[in-house]
Amino acid sequence: MHRPRTAAALAGAAVLAALTAATAPAAVAAPAPTGPTGPFTTCGTPGAPGLLQTRACIEVNGLQVRLFGHAYPTNPAWVPQTVGFRIAGTAVGQPPIPPVYPSVLVPSGGIHVGGITTTVPCGTTVTADFSVDNGGWPPSPATVTVVVPC
Repeated sequence: MHRPRTAAALAGAAVLAALTAATAPAAVAAPAPTGPTGPFTTCGTPGAPGLLQTRACIEVNGLQVRLFGHAYPTNPAWVPQTVGFRIAGTAVGQPPIPPVYPSVLVPSGGIHVGGITTTVPCGTTVTADFSVDNGGWPPSPATVTVVVPC
């Protein structure tokens, strides 16, 4: 039987492992991020259905935020046409963000509607509002809120 050799080999391996662990440098945790993050985009739930379905979005890239929207026809027989929109927003603790009123040609597949770009401090809560602003049409308002991470 070779049990004494096996036991000795196991004991030697245990001693070697203990010595290696004792001399190995301690693991150092990576520091938590302290600066702005991004880019990422967050879109809210769709607005009330009307002639167009709307969705408000916020793109964060560092301390810069862009408020914009998406518009999609709800009728499969939609004929491309120019539609007016309203994009507005707020940033808690910051000066008011003036709204913009873009008019864009909306194709049958929908479209991304340009927006507002501004810079805010990290930790700021930002809300975007996007709606149809076309005389006599239902506005289908949509909103989304994000906190700009630090």
